[in-house]
Amino acid sequence: MATASRDNSKSHPYFTQKVKLHSLHAQQVFDRGFELCASAIFSLSVVLRIIGTDQQAREVEGIVDERLNKAFEDIRGEAARLEKLAEANGIEFKGIEYSRPKEVEAKITSPRAVRYLGLIREFDSMVARLDTLWLSGVVPDGNYSRSIYEWKRRLLRLAGGIRSIAGRAMIAARKKGGQVAEKAMDGAGAEVETQADTPEATPEAEATEAAATTTA
Repeated sequence: MATASRDNSKSHPYFTQKVKLHSLHAQQVFDRGFELCASAIFSLSVVLRIIGTDQQAREVEGIVDERLNKAFEDIRGEAARLEKLAEANGIEFKGIEYSRPKEVEAKITSPRAVRYLGLIREFDSMVARLDTLWLSGVVPDGNYSRSIYEWKRRLLRLAGGIRSIAGRAMIAARKKGGQVAEKAMDGAGAEVETQADTPEATPEAEATEAAATTTA
């Protein structure tokens, strides 16, 4: 976003948070989605208040918060479902290891950037549960690859959707200041499905990656 780029000439606070991500899938979501999402959220939290009003920014932030809250609720619900499945089959989520865990550095420029990073960490934890059930033979290969694919796609679409909302809000603030929230919502159901300009993998490719990650 051009406006956000121009605002980078100013001195803004940030800190760097180091996080270890174990699964390939969480690492990919971070690589493709975090900076995309953090930049868009920064535009909403800081830049929109410069070119628009605080009320306009709060309205659009409310939309983003709803989407983040829904993602947290759903991923935690899925983790709870996997816990019950493991308990029913006498499986404990212990002992699983990964051949190439990765420590990433996230530049935190707003509170909501921390939340998206937290969502990635929740995803990494959920993947560990799913991996355990898959390796134990409880979850079939097809179900495993589809579940991984769908969750990665959802988290990356969330980042792309926030970018789309931020872009529309910035345009609306410049053109029709009082209608930011309405403009941000227009077309929300038809947001660009993005993975930070990286082509989306097919479920079959996800299954291949998963097997390679586990057995490498």
